[in-house]
Parts: sequence; structure tokens; C-alpha cells
Amino acid sequence: MKARSAAIPAVLAALATLAPALHAGPMAGATSDRAVVVIQGGGAPHPYSTPWAACDGGRPKFVQALLDAGFPVFTAPGYSNTQVSTAGEAGCPPQPPVDVQWNTSGYPTQTGQAVLGFLGYLNATYGYRTFDLVGYSYGGVVARATVAALKKQPAAGSMAPAFSYALTAVAAGASIPSIITMNSPHFGSPTYDIAFDPATFTQPVLRSWGQEFADAGAGLRIFQVTEGAGAIQVLSTQGHAKRDPRGWDARQVGVLNGVALTLMAGDYCGQTCTSGGAAGRKATKKGLRTDGTVPVYSQLMQRCPASCPAPPGSVYVPSGLLPKDVVRKTFPTIHSTYDAKRLGLPKGLSVASNPTAIRYLVSTTASRWRAAGVPLLTP
Repeated sequence: MKARSAAIPAVLAALATLAPALHAGPMAGATSDRAVVVIQGGGAPHPYSTPWAACDGGRPKFVQALLDAGFPVFTAPGYSNTQVSTAGEAGCPPQPPVDVQWNTSGYPTQTGQAVLGFLGYLNATYGYRTFDLVGYSYGGVVARATVAALKKQPAAGSMAPAFSYALTAVAAGASIPSIITMNSPHFGSPTYDIAFDPATFTQPVLRSWGQEFADAGAGLRIFQVTEGAGAIQVLSTQGHAKRDPRGWDARQVGVLNGVALTLMAGDYCGQTCTSGGAAGRKATKKGLRTDGTVPVYSQLMQRCPASCPAPPGSVYVPSGLLPKDVVRKTFPTIHSTYDAKRLGLPKGLSVASNPTAIRYLVSTTASRWRAAGVPLLTP
């Protein structure tokens, strides 16, 4: 495995020195038993990385920033329905068993079980028991599903293959004290309505939300056709528009109790976006606060404002869905670098690359660790 670069931060060098010992057993004596686990977005493959090893292409900027700040950070490996987790990546560290890699095109219940298995793998391999989850885009929904998998364990042997690793996490007393989500479609988005049913929703979304939302939906439709993504169905706004005792939201009531939840949202496209970045095109209505793919109300897990157009027109939030400790923060960011390219905007507006949003992510994580009396890694 090649060194990442000659400019590796001192903390990375220290971790590289510790790596052989860490592989041999628990990390007690080197660090605490607490780690940050990043769950990235849906649809694309995501390679596994550790605090001391990553693919030659490096880590996403927000992941690298957490590592540079002294957090032991792991990225949850994921594959899509048509691509393995290391597709397109050269010089990656060895990947964990496929049993604990999550399907980035899958339903939340499936993905949450797999990520819980990944936490069990980290416990069995390195001794970690406490995990702060950072979920970007669909990864934020998966983070919530992971807590549900931890708290609502089915009978042993009733799920496979990640379940045995998940039981390792449960038996070790694993806990998830905090979740930070970045531009996550917790209550869906009209863009996913188009991807799910373009004949029904393309024109309503175009009229109500604007051209850039319709364009984003068309792009997601390609993803739906090629991947057969169950996530698309869950992220359609129709599942969040009215009370449904059998729906995803109703089944999550009480799951996040005792979890410190921070919701980061982007609203750049509710202010200044124009479709395709072309001069003179009509800007998004200022009242429709979005990041170009997901409305702010969905990112912040709030009811849709009274002025919210259809779809969905309204959002039902079950009582008890949210924990008491909820922090909401909005930034003038867009959803992704893909959106930046599509809209003709700088990559730095993507939440995963935006310096202001990343500083907030790091400082919030640090405050959680300080409050718990947990030391950060030092060279």
C-alpha cells in the first residue's frame, strides 16, 4: 500500500506506526474505544478506508478533515447493484468481507443491518464499541437505519449474512451516541418522485419546483433504471406526505431516543441557482429552499412549509420520531459535486467540499467527544 503523500499529517504517521498493533486486538492503550464511521451517499460504490490507509485517490475532503482533527475515522464500504465497492479505484487497502458492505442501492432496513455488521467487524478487528455516525446524503438515512438495527434486533439466525457481525456489535455493547447528517433526504424529495414515476411526476415537479429539480430527477431516473434502486421508492415524497402506520417513518418512532442528532442542510438553490448555470434563465423561487436535489425541510426533518407545493404538498412527522437533542444548521451549499457540474457552479459549494460546512462538522464532532471526556488522537 503506497503512502498517501509526502505531506501526510503527523497524526496519520502516528496511526501508521500503530496499525500493526491495532490489527492484533483492541485499541485500549492507544486510543479510546470510540470511532467515527462515515456512511456516504447512495448509488455509487464506496471503498473502505481506515485512519491509516485509504485508496490512492485519497479520502473525501470532509472525511480527511475529520481525520486531520484527530478522530479515528473509518468509511463504511458500499457497493451498488452493478458495481463492487472498489470499482474504479486503484491501490485501495484490503476490503472487509462483502457480508459487511452495504448495498448503496438498497432499502434502509437492508443497509442498516449491513452497516451494523460493519460496526461489529470494527469491534472484532480493532476493539471499538462506541461509534459516532456521519451520513452524507442517503448515508444519513442509512445512519438512522443502523441505530434501528442495533435497537431492534430480530431473533438470532433470522437474518444473513451481515447478521452474525451485527450480533458481535450487540454482544460487545456497541453504542451510537450521535449522528450527523449532511444534506440527507430524510423525508424524500420531488427529484426522487420523478425517478420513481416520471410519467406522473415530471410535469408537476417542473411546474412547482423548477427546471433544475426536474433535471436532477431525470438524472436519478437513469440511476433507478440501471440499478433498480429500492432507495428511490423510499425517498419518494409520497411515503412521507401522510400518516401511514406501516410506513418507514412510523417504524422509526423512538429509535433515535438518546441519540444526539445534528442535521446539516444546504439551501443555495433556494436563493441563487439557475438551471444549467445559463445566464438569464429563471432562478429557483426563493421560498423553495433546496440544495438542488433535496428540499431543506427534508434535510432538517421538519414539516413542509404551508407554501410547499405538490409534490408532496405536506409532510407528516410522527410524534416521537425525533429525539430531544436535535441541532439544525443550514449552509449555502448544494447537494453534490455532480450538482455543481450540472448547474455550472464551483465544486466548493458541494457540502462534502465546502470549508464552512466541514468546519462545522468537525467542531460539532469535537464538542461531542469533549463532553464525553474522550481524547482525540495525537501524534
